[in-house]
Amino acid sequence: MSVIKTDIELLFTSRQVNVSQDIAPDLLGFSYTDKETDEADEISLTLKDPDGRWAGSWKPDGGELVEAAIITGSTDTVADLINLVQGITGTPSRLPCGKFHIDSLRTSGSPRVMEMKGISIPLDTPIRKKLKTKAWEKTTLKAIATAVAKDNGIGLMWDSQDNPEYDRQDQKRETDLKFLSRLCKDSGLSIKLTNDRIVIFDQASYEKKPSVKTYILGVSGIIRWDFESQQSETYKSVTVSYRDPRKKKRGSAGSRKTSQDTTATAGRNPAVNEYTYTDPEADANGQEYSLKKRATSIAEAERLAKAKLRELNQRKVTGSMTVVGDVGLVAGVVITCAGFGSFDGRFIVEEAGHSVTGSGYTTTVKLRRVNMNY
Repeated sequence: MSVIKTDIELLFTSRQVNVSQDIAPDLLGFSYTDKETDEADEISLTLKDPDGRWAGSWKPDGGELVEAAIITGSTDTVADLINLVQGITGTPSRLPCGKFHIDSLRTSGSPRVMEMKGISIPLDTPIRKKLKTKAWEKTTLKAIATAVAKDNGIGLMWDSQDNPEYDRQDQKRETDLKFLSRLCKDSGLSIKLTNDRIVIFDQASYEKKPSVKTYILGVSGIIRWDFESQQSETYKSVTVSYRDPRKKKRGSAGSRKTSQDTTATAGRNPAVNEYTYTDPEADANGQEYSLKKRATSIAEAERLAKAKLRELNQRKVTGSMTVVGDVGLVAGVVITCAGFGSFDGRFIVEEAGHSVTGSGYTTTVKLRRVNMNY
């Protein structure tokens, strides 16, 4: 029978001092939460502190930089187990959690324990604190993201074939992070801050990727699970009413239909047009949603309508599972669930929580069913 061993690797300060062995005897629990979009990733360390050294001389400074990783390995023989204990491993699985900034320190008792929490956003960056007002003209989303990253001294990872173009975007008393998040949301893109960089990726293309694993009820190592479907707050279409300042004649934006039952029509105001995108699988009697946005073309209005419809309907079928610890489960990957009846299918991981305690290693994922249509 295989024996699974899980280790936590911890590097403190910018000099990456390895404190794994120092912390190991006192470590009661470690958790890492990886989130798909908008929110910062988090880690938490819970340490026993009978003599008060973690609350005293060993207490890290606020803002302490921590780099963490989860390492697992399996053994099938006593010899393999001895090698693993001695640090002689073949091909262990490793989950790099990234870099975190200690944001919270808490001591409690009895017995005495110290809890440290860290987030993936640098504490000293103004990206989520400083309000700014600025007009962005004749630019693209990637260009804005590049400028924001440079201004805040962090990196940018851009993973999208689509790069929305803007005639004008106004940042009005918004933090850079809130402004950038709003633009990404309107475009159907996901944004997160992790490992001291902004990551922007195409939500729809990630949902179309192959499943990394199939979980079968009664076969796979599923500890807890639940699924839910909701129909009352879903929509069949989104209509974007938009004003194009460059076009002054009624109907100048034209009209068209696509194979997905998408239509564009002229509005009553000569400078105002409408564009409607309809879910190809929607109930004919479904709800309709209206949206007013600035757009300078049918293509831009179509992108806005699709992104909004995806946002409105993305949580039609959701679920969560706690499974035997799996370093391959991270936010943004797709898994297949089977044995759950009508809830079978492909789901994207919205959030992955990895927990290592004296009881073992588990992973809890929050899921939503993928959207393959738009």
